[in-house]
Amino acid sequence: MPAERRSERNWRCAAHYCALLHADRSLIAWEWLRRDPSYAEAACKAARYPSSGPGRFGLVAFEDPDLGVPLARPLWRSSTYPFVLAAARAGEGPATDCFDWRRFGPAATLIRAPLADHLLLSDGWRVIRIDGEAGLFAGGPLRLAYRLEGLGGAERPLLTLRRLLAFNRSGGFSGSLHPREARSPRWVLMLRAWDALRDGAGQREIAEVLLSPSAGEPDWRIRHPSLRSRAQRLVRLAREMAGGGHGALLR
Repeated sequence: MPAERRSERNWRCAAHYCALLHADRSLIAWEWLRRDPSYAEAACKAARYPSSGPGRFGLVAFEDPDLGVPLARPLWRSSTYPFVLAAARAGEGPATDCFDWRRFGPAATLIRAPLADHLLLSDGWRVIRIDGEAGLFAGGPLRLAYRLEGLGGAERPLLTLRRLLAFNRSGGFSGSLHPREARSPRWVLMLRAWDALRDGAGQREIAEVLLSPSAGEPDWRIRHPSLRSRAQRLVRLAREMAGGGHGALLR
């Protein structure tokens, strides 16, 4: 599958977006964020002035906006992304009960902050996120304790824990615990529509390429009113997602 960089996007070519059909919803949200001019500007400034914080965008650290799926490794803050599993050092136990993130090589990304360690396990399409106290993952293998709170609030981190256990056991992501998002085709269509709008395409052109060749016919709005309605809805939803609606994908 092609790895998309921002400069290579071609909204007319479905192949440029096919990787997203297999991506975790948090990575679909990243695809929207990296298209935000304000984020790109902030990330550029942060490269020169590291004190500029990514927190207002919901990230632990800035990720290069030129990187798309499957190259990107965005780490979302737990306040934004409730699938983050909180972990701490547990007591002594058998070596077989210890976790060593370093054995997963390039699939593991660790960001160490003054107050916390942030660990991401990802193959570019699926993700597992763990947070712990500062220095938690600095040493060798360790036993982990996990913090789950409440009833509804425990569901998402509990799923992350199940994914972590399966990943640690097999060294790969479980297909059953990381199912393909049923709405991915729709989300990808919205992304293509937004890229088309930014490229200067009109509603008719978007409808013809993304929905049906019938939009290329004369008087298509009159002859195909349902197609016109679909095109209007697609453009409206794309604008809503670009305006911040993509944050719902993280929850």
